[in-house]
Amino acid sequence: MKKIKATGIFAITLTLAATALTSGKVFADDTNPTNSSSDATTVLQDNTSSSFTSVNTNTPNTAKPEAKKPKVKLYQNPKGYHQIHYTQIKPYGKVGYNLYRGYEGIKTWKVMHRMGTWAGKNYYNQATYNAVKNFQRNHNLKVTGNVDLTTWKKMGFSEKSWFAIDSYIAPLGAKAEQGRKAHIEAMIKQAYKYMGKPWLAGCSSSPAYGIDCSGLAMQAMYAGGVSPIPTSSIGHAHPGNEWNSRNLWADKKLKRVPYSQRQRGDLVFYYEPGTHTIYHVAILISKNQVIESWPPRVMVQPIVNSQRYVVAGIKRPFI
Repeated sequence: MKKIKATGIFAITLTLAATALTSGKVFADDTNPTNSSSDATTVLQDNTSSSFTSVNTNTPNTAKPEAKKPKVKLYQNPKGYHQIHYTQIKPYGKVGYNLYRGYEGIKTWKVMHRMGTWAGKNYYNQATYNAVKNFQRNHNLKVTGNVDLTTWKKMGFSEKSWFAIDSYIAPLGAKAEQGRKAHIEAMIKQAYKYMGKPWLAGCSSSPAYGIDCSGLAMQAMYAGGVSPIPTSSIGHAHPGNEWNSRNLWADKKLKRVPYSQRQRGDLVFYYEPGTHTIYHVAILISKNQVIESWPPRVMVQPIVNSQRYVVAGIKRPFI
């Protein structure tokens, strides 16, 4: 028999095969020594025992699971009382209302000054009505005696102010996760923004203007997150809402507490002397002091003084 001498590539192939047989192991996939399975594990087959040896090339996951954040308790009044708003309170009523006889509020105050009929009280009276009619006639406007946006702008006021005066609601001054104290402080902080502003009947708008007693109480409550609807800052300028202190006193969603238990942030209501008719409300800032809008301006006064000294009772917006 002739001996065939292996040369070149054929010789190399025979040498590799012999080496593999000598070691007793061959690759499971003889076309690709690397297993391409998805778990990145290389598998070798043992010819003598038909067993498999696995080598895991994955890096073990040693990361700790994310800890659960503790639940945050949100401050809220008990059911049956005005609930705390966690987002900005929205205006309640028509923004951009027209002015008629009997209206009060900041827009009436501005019109009366422009028409020259202001006499100390912003009340859309007959003199204002007549003056507006003359103004409309002189400026080729529809003569109604009432003020709409067209007449307002012709008087020299901006369209923006027509809506902004009505829509102002004090921004929230406390967060939902903050407690009762923070909401009370937000209320009182807002009230102080009006310090020194003139008392103006039927007014409850931004601190740029004057305000009356119940108007001050409403804007202060808004800052703390309470909206005492149906009583509202917009409705306050409309006829029949001049005495919103009475509506707040009658509001069963404001908790009544004994006078002896009064606290900072409570509302103090007063009877007109000699009657049982509510005619004033103030905000308690200490045991014996209030911030209030009382003619001629917003100020801090003793809880009882020579002008209003008959306390009807105490109500608590933040319980």
